[in-house]
Amino acid sequence: MNARHHVASAHGRFQPVHNGHVEYLLAAKARCDFLYIGLTQMVRSRLQDVSEVAHHRAELPNNPLTFFERQELIREVMLDSGVARGEFEVLPFPIEDEPILTEFLPLDVPVFTTVYDDWNREKVVRLRSAGYVVEVLWEREIKEYVGSKVRALVAAGDDGYRSMVPEATSRLVDRLKLEHRLRGLDKRLP
Repeated sequence: MNARHHVASAHGRFQPVHNGHVEYLLAAKARCDFLYIGLTQMVRSRLQDVSEVAHHRAELPNNPLTFFERQELIREVMLDSGVARGEFEVLPFPIEDEPILTEFLPLDVPVFTTVYDDWNREKVVRLRSAGYVVEVLWEREIKEYVGSKVRALVAAGDDGYRSMVPEATSRLVDRLKLEHRLRGLDKRLP
């Protein structure tokens, strides 16, 4: 049995939040009383290539939402999922700038993550070498939901993405007219 924590954290880009992210965040929240949810790649004008195995994470078309938009979206997703507002907070998580990471999340806060690929494995090593206790919630071969597919469907104007995301993401896509933003970020789209 895994230990329950008073405070812990989870993190990601959440560009945008899809059902796989919701599963991860709720699994992390189930293991602690209070969850810090960290946002990586916080400043889109300063995207940084983090790893040889994760170049796509630093490309602007893969980061259509601002920090503020993702912060608001995650708050809505968590509230819609029944998590009380006093049981989580959304904050910066600059894993792409490791020397300052502890300015945003103290080393005594355990970090929950999941493993699907080499970037996830590299993250575990980086976080542990920085001094964090890292707990892998699960390791899987296949992602049921993938952000790049969600973004591609949204950009194409295909409502098929709606079955892959929580209602809060659908509302955000509609409110921001995200289809147009994605088309502007990626000139390869028609």
